[in-house]
Amino acid sequence: GGGGGGGGGAAAAPEELPKSIEAYDEYCAATLTPFCEACAKLGPDAVQCAEVAKEAWAAQRAYILMASKCKKPAAADLQQLEPMKAIAAALQKANGLRLGRDFINHEKTVKEGLQALQWVGMEPKPREWIENFVGGSDFWSNKIRMDYKRNTDKFNQDQHDFCTHFHNMLDKLHKEYVKEYHLTGMTWNFKPGSLDAKSFSAPAAPPAAPAAAAPAAAAAPPAAAAAADAGGIGALGDALRAKGNATSGLKTVTKDMQTWRADYKGGDKPAPVAKPKVAPRAKVIKTKGTKQCEFKRQGMRWCVEAQTADDGVVEVAVTDTKHSVNVYGCFEATINITGKCKSVSVDACEKVKILLDTSISAIELVNCKRMQIQIRETAPTVSIDKTDGCLVYLSRECLDCQFVCAKSSEMNVSWPDEAGDFQEICIPEQFQHKLILDGDTPAISAGVSDLYAH
Repeated sequence: GGGGGGGGGAAAAPEELPKSIEAYDEYCAATLTPFCEACAKLGPDAVQCAEVAKEAWAAQRAYILMASKCKKPAAADLQQLEPMKAIAAALQKANGLRLGRDFINHEKTVKEGLQALQWVGMEPKPREWIENFVGGSDFWSNKIRMDYKRNTDKFNQDQHDFCTHFHNMLDKLHKEYVKEYHLTGMTWNFKPGSLDAKSFSAPAAPPAAPAAAAPAAAAAPPAAAAAADAGGIGALGDALRAKGNATSGLKTVTKDMQTWRADYKGGDKPAPVAKPKVAPRAKVIKTKGTKQCEFKRQGMRWCVEAQTADDGVVEVAVTDTKHSVNVYGCFEATINITGKCKSVSVDACEKVKILLDTSISAIELVNCKRMQIQIRETAPTVSIDKTDGCLVYLSRECLDCQFVCAKSSEMNVSWPDEAGDFQEICIPEQFQHKLILDGDTPAISAGVSDLYAH
């Protein structure tokens, strides 16, 4: 009996996970798990996408776990770290996907999106790196939405779920998780005694464990926990202790022990001075108007107001060519307009993505910032007024579109060439003028500045 009690006392307690890993597992449970479930409903081709995603997100978790336990290595050594190699291997596996004809766009969606995982080595703005690939991934997933769009015989909600859940994986990664825990780059362990990242070889644990499974994991037998700790971190710690450490017998001198400080009280145990806690800044939601997305018969128009990223993809299904769509005061929203509408007007919006099929007359943007517009079919005119930052994606059928711009900056147009690759060009902001006094009526010429000569 005594021997059994001694064995139980010697068993190692399960290691407490860092907050960044706990938050990562919660994020995966909310995004990666639904994506894998959506893939399972679409068959074996989509399941291959799920397997690649799970492998990549597990490698990402291993990298974050390594950073939480290790000091930051030299920049030249980052690519040689085992978790970074695992991320590279997952990207290579994604590039090797060869899915069926009906899943070409699914394949390209995943390939484009997985490149965002290289944010782990990006400083000081990892969120911008991720955001670059959110738009590229959305471009291919929007093609899936078009192939299975609503109000058609081919409509398939499972296909739309595939697109929505993969978008959420990338969107919440940079808007919530990375913003909270790795705002200026990967957070490393700078505490004394932290491990060497180059020697870290802990296996990548699978992410996205459902929240309900957490208590069961905590209740695992102590023997199993000790066995799991035998490799990875435990083996690395034994190796370091075997080599010896010149500072292992020294104590850490904290600020409250430093006698030259004014707040040192003297005595055996100096009184620590509690640091004031700084409250985190609340996220500013820049919306205007009354939150709504509804059709108003008076005026024959759709009113979309005060929508945000929390509303997901806002669907506007236009059923009559006499209907127009007015978008006002939205912030970081994604609005999908299906069908043929009379016109689209966008006012006072910021960081909003608008996707539409066909507009009979103009698409107008006024008083907006950092917008993205994708025309899947046709629109004759895009009017941009008092707008800072606008990227317009054109379809092959919309290459004769006309742009009318005033008091705007950072405007770009992207379109597919004959090979299907997207090209991009900026809309000039600077012009040069000259008086023309040759005729009876004075006139003035207008030409694009030499700054835009290519």
